[in-house]
Amino acid sequence: MMTKKIFIAILLCFIVPCINSGAYSPTLSVSTTAVASAEDAYFNYTVVAGDSLWLIANKFNTTVNEIISFNNLKSTTIYIGQSLKIPADTGPGIKNINYKVKAGDTLSMLAEYFGTSIENIKILNMLSSDIIYIDQVLRIPASCIKYRVVSGDTLWLLSLKYNTSIEKIKLFNGLEGHLIYIGQILYIPYLPQVPEVSYITHTVQSGDTIWSISIKYGIPQYEILNANGLSESSILMIGQKLKIPVHKIPVKPTPGPQYGEYLDWWTEAQYLFPIGKTAVVRDFITGNTFNIKRTIGANHADCEPLSPVDSNVIKTLWGGNYSWVTRAIIVEVDNRKIAASMTSMPHDIYYIENNNFPGHFDIHFRNSTRHVDGAVDAAHQEKVKIAAGVRY
Repeated sequence: MMTKKIFIAILLCFIVPCINSGAYSPTLSVSTTAVASAEDAYFNYTVVAGDSLWLIANKFNTTVNEIISFNNLKSTTIYIGQSLKIPADTGPGIKNINYKVKAGDTLSMLAEYFGTSIENIKILNMLSSDIIYIDQVLRIPASCIKYRVVSGDTLWLLSLKYNTSIEKIKLFNGLEGHLIYIGQILYIPYLPQVPEVSYITHTVQSGDTIWSISIKYGIPQYEILNANGLSESSILMIGQKLKIPVHKIPVKPTPGPQYGEYLDWWTEAQYLFPIGKTAVVRDFITGNTFNIKRTIGANHADCEPLSPVDSNVIKTLWGGNYSWVTRAIIVEVDNRKIAASMTSMPHDIYYIENNNFPGHFDIHFRNSTRHVDGAVDAAHQEKVKIAAGVRY
């Protein structure tokens, strides 16, 4: 039986005026489709040297308590090689909303209202220009958080808590009325996401160098130097406190599940795929996969296959010979899929032994450049766009 408290809360939701978060208000005659499942999701992560629950939580946009709860941990102690379940839906995400264009709409207005960007709308709908027309149905990648309704919640109270409007919450969830129930999953509009930088502190230990610290945290060496007012010739002292940048890279929508996120190398991709990181590469055309590790590289990712089997897959994809010809690929790393381009020719320095690959190969991402001259490679960028489903 409904309690008096819940009844009053629901009644209040009907009589309190809608709080509008902006002057622009699109029509509500739309349907919605969630990208993420309504069920609690997780992915497995293997602890590596230098990890702590704090670092892992920051890396995957969750909390230490969430990881402890998901894994039934008794303390914050973890060990190398330990497999942890990481909540995959605790932070902000993307929800696709099918929206019918009405008179006066522009991509700029829609992007602002739904908390996304013109570029994201164009990518998701494979638009080659900013022109849209009345009654056109667009898929809008709206920024949102996933929320589970608790006792006492109403749409009005949630609109106040998250600085949005009742109508917007209804729009994001395909709700006709104002009734919600305990345990229900709601997608709550969220402010537009942009890359964010925060800082943690590292205490210098015996044997530390700027390079080893940069590898440990997956941050370019020059960033650590700049953050601490140091130069390459600076001498570190045991016990010295260093500021370490931590980059939070929001998820970008794609036109479909076969595409990768169109991420800028300098501000986004290099932090998801740092030196020392392993990944799975999926060939965009054939779907064949192989395992790699980024071992070096600054202007783009210099990588090596993990095993002879992986080397053989690479050679087969290029017709039985290694080559400088570019191919569109998807780099799958930590539950993210990133659009990229690759050549297979082994060259220069290498670190992985016994993989039948005498050198490293190049992987380029959006706006990455060549090492030889610092220029953007047009052939690579064209393949990156193919992998991202970008038409402009």
